[in-house]
Amino acid sequence: MSERIHGNGGDVAADVVSDRPTPDVTAVSTGALRRGRPRGPAVAATALVLLALAAAPFGLSAFAVATLTLGLCYGLFTYGLDLAWGRAGLLSVGHAAFFGCGAYAVALSEEHGVPLAFALAGALVAATVIALIVVRISLTSGIPDAPLILLTLGVSLLLQKAATTLTPLTNGSNGLTVSTSDVVTTYYRTLIAVVLVVGLCTLLIVRSRFGARLTAAARNPERAAQSGIDTVRVRSAAFAASAAVSTIAGALYAPVAGLISPTVFGLGLSTSVLVWLAVGGRESTLGAVFGAVALTTGQQILGPSWQGWYVLGLAILFVLIVQVAPDGLAGLARTWLSGGTPTVKLPPATAKGGGSGTPPQSGPDAALSLQQIAKSFGPVRVLDGVDLTVRPGRCVCLIGPNGAGKSTLLAIVAGQLAADAGTVRIFGQDASAVPVHRRVRMGVGRMFQIPSVVTELSPADNIRLARMEAPVRADLPQDYQDLVTGDTTAAGTLPLADRRRLELAMVLAGSPRLVLLDEPAAGMGRQDARRLTRELKQVAERTGCAMLVVEHDMDIVRELADDVVVLHGGRIIAHGPMDEIVADAAVREAYLGRG
Repeated sequence: MSERIHGNGGDVAADVVSDRPTPDVTAVSTGALRRGRPRGPAVAATALVLLALAAAPFGLSAFAVATLTLGLCYGLFTYGLDLAWGRAGLLSVGHAAFFGCGAYAVALSEEHGVPLAFALAGALVAATVIALIVVRISLTSGIPDAPLILLTLGVSLLLQKAATTLTPLTNGSNGLTVSTSDVVTTYYRTLIAVVLVVGLCTLLIVRSRFGARLTAAARNPERAAQSGIDTVRVRSAAFAASAAVSTIAGALYAPVAGLISPTVFGLGLSTSVLVWLAVGGRESTLGAVFGAVALTTGQQILGPSWQGWYVLGLAILFVLIVQVAPDGLAGLARTWLSGGTPTVKLPPATAKGGGSGTPPQSGPDAALSLQQIAKSFGPVRVLDGVDLTVRPGRCVCLIGPNGAGKSTLLAIVAGQLAADAGTVRIFGQDASAVPVHRRVRMGVGRMFQIPSVVTELSPADNIRLARMEAPVRADLPQDYQDLVTGDTTAAGTLPLADRRRLELAMVLAGSPRLVLLDEPAAGMGRQDARRLTRELKQVAERTGCAMLVVEHDMDIVRELADDVVVLHGGRIIAHGPMDEIVADAAVREAYLGRG
């Protein structure tokens, strides 16, 4: 019969649970986008782990197999969390809410005679809908991390309260029993097969174009959006998939546990899975499963009488991992195997149009038309009725003292901020309510004051990323070939000037017709700044794109600008050629500081 083992099911202090096997995601090497060099050792390690798991019932006691089974259930749950925290960069501290949905679906099905398929389908739908609501609220709030942490925690506690108080349905705090199979070995192997299928399916997705978008959206949402990627949609989909996998893990856990109580929704399990993933390593299927199996096995070996020491040891281990190896054991292995090359890689990606060519030519409409743009932050009026037109092929430099509203205006044009009043037209189309990624697809490219690239990717992969949503595959000048072929160095290790060049190459790879630049030479030496200025002039001459540039360096403005616009106090006080602007008394007083 089945061995009884101590689970983590909601409290680290442990519910007594029966034995039952779980699937293993171990078999899938991680994914999304790992550099080719470590692939062989990773595949070999995965194959060895799979063989060991499959052979476990032949050489281990029933208790040991039961412990492995529990560990694999938690391993699948940990892998589910990895899709959210590791792949999508979304930290959830209430992920037990989804695990509990699956566990209670099985328990309620048996208790009330509901067909298991209906109960599981209902749990999956409920978990996915809850996940989508929670993550979209979080991502659209504009506040990083905190909303999702609080919302997932709140949902978890709410479901725990519901499971405790709805006694006629759930039997309250006493929980519901689930019948266990007498054939432990058969269930164990079935679970391995199920988890292998789940792992392979998610791995294929992660290595697809969707996976490329997710990699960028998780690591640099700002640059991903400026590459035409709908970051909210991509990350929401990953979080929903994470909830679904966690629900499946909970359903597989129910027969293993034999008893499902409200603690399965509790904070204990939610925090435990965070530790398992942190120790094993994010963005690694093998690491996620190993962390869960190893730590669960340790807990079972210690037994109930040592639970306090186990919790203390777990806390110490978590602190050490965060300080010494923030990417976990899998991260250490990746670094060692990669030999210094980037450990994250995009799958091959081409522009949607599939062909090479020149960017679409601008029509007769103005590249950019701003009408009565106003923006306030609390009582402070930052922009007050700004009208501005940028014609195709023209470079307009926006100057003004600090606090004049220049960067705010640029953010409104890019779509990162919404104007309180006024209209933004891009190539004749009203874009006032259009999000960033759709403005990019309309032909808008942007460079930031601090170079914005995906630092973990190679320069070549950054450029591939920029081309993914481009209408055509823009051919970059020969000067950028070192970046196009740069596949052995992470972009984050490049010096500032080269990161700025890479950002410009990414913008050009997106085939823009209107380029927005916020102090493009900020932080650069005089020689590098002059070189960048020449490159920008060549870009304008070669592509015919319009440019709106915020700049403080008057030498750069003089060299770049066809027209200069002076912004002061949220209003345009002068507009014309550089020589006229310099001679304007109001400009000298407001901006240059001399009468």
